[in-house]
Amino acid sequence: GFDGDNVYSLAAPQPITTPYQIYESADAVQDSQTGVPISQFTHRLVAGKSTSGQSEFAIVRTGSYKGYGFGGFVIKRNGGVSLPSTGQAGYTGKYTGLRDFSGAAGLEYVTGDMDIAIDFKDFNSGDAVKGTVTNRNIYSINGTNLTSAYLGAMNAKYNKNGTGVDLVALPTLVFKVGPGVIDGNGELNGELDSSVVNYSGPTPAVEGFEAGKYYAMVSGDTANEVTGIIVVKSDHPGVDGVTVRETGGFILYRP
Repeated sequence: GFDGDNVYSLAAPQPITTPYQIYESADAVQDSQTGVPISQFTHRLVAGKSTSGQSEFAIVRTGSYKGYGFGGFVIKRNGGVSLPSTGQAGYTGKYTGLRDFSGAAGLEYVTGDMDIAIDFKDFNSGDAVKGTVTNRNIYSINGTNLTSAYLGAMNAKYNKNGTGVDLVALPTLVFKVGPGVIDGNGELNGELDSSVVNYSGPTPAVEGFEAGKYYAMVSGDTANEVTGIIVVKSDHPGVDGVTVRETGGFILYRP
């Protein structure tokens, strides 16, 4: 509702540097009878299409609710896939997404680097998949880099006494490795998380920071690309009672 009658325009200029595209909803829509402008809620859309055209993704989120609001994501394969029965494959590429909040309004972008590896022989009940998202940066919807401020809030929480090591980068998202995460159709569905060392307690302790799921699919006759979505949640380190939901998309290729 109130997203410009479902019409999104390519942002010009693009607010962040990414291989994918950022689209914006209209700021206002005219009353159909009177022509009076009606203000709209802030919505943003991140869309990506592979260089081969074999796969694509889209994410829509809004920052105009105290809760997460309304939105969603989709992954599409535009052809078939042929999965190897043996061997392993590695994929690399870029990650871009949107961050919205429960307990506060607002919307942010996130970018990062990503890699996935698939072992097509193990496990017996589904191939093994591992992956990471690194070098993440957070931006306002106007393109201002917020990463340093966010890291400052994390260090104030997890190293408030200054006795430990300050974070200089956002935690790495890591896939959980186990059976049953990829099926015969080349569709992946699994869990991932990140962790931090908390130096603010009596002794340093490793704690979970983010947790969530990934959804992806392998595409191509040579299984040459992986396209998907990641959704993770975390407590905002700088604002009590606020939860961050990060929804990121990726298209990865075998180098």
